[in-house]
Amino acid sequence: MSEDIRWEVVEESALSLTDHEAIAAMLAQAFPSWSHWYVGGRSWAGMQPERRVLGRTEDGVVLAHVGIRRMFVTVGGEDVLVGDTGLVGVSPRLQGSGVGRELMERVHDVLDGLRVPYGFLGAGEDRIPFYDHMGWHEFPEAVGTFSAFTADGAGVVETEQGGWMVRPVTARLEDWPEGPILLNGQQV
Repeated sequence: MSEDIRWEVVEESALSLTDHEAIAAMLAQAFPSWSHWYVGGRSWAGMQPERRVLGRTEDGVVLAHVGIRRMFVTVGGEDVLVGDTGLVGVSPRLQGSGVGRELMERVHDVLDGLRVPYGFLGAGEDRIPFYDHMGWHEFPEAVGTFSAFTADGAGVVETEQGGWMVRPVTARLEDWPEGPILLNGQQV
């Protein structure tokens, strides 16, 4: 990889407007069909993360990003504490260079530090092999329901089957409950 990346874990409350703008700019590039979400320094699509893993250049350009938030999800009627992981993005010019792998290794360190039972994320079908390779397990039959908002602020409820992935942290994968997943709010 030719780019020098400075990695950091940042608490949400420590981010400046300049940080949010830099994150939003990279997310808009990484997810062009969702770029309308990331305007005016808005660096999140659903729930704001609690912690961010950032890879930046020396001059502050964000090249890689993940948001993580501890929250409870209800699975088959049982509340489960997870490190909800989302907004996983790498600058398009660095995709395929190994930066995503390094980013996720750093995410695993953060999840380990949070001592949550599981990491949890929703992934598009085309991204499942990457996360699977990184130690996440998909529950393809799982149906997940969550709150969402349109870019203009209208509230909607979404239900999706497949793409729900879990990474054991302090618990065993075998102990993940069976049943539908209710996120009790928005995704990171």
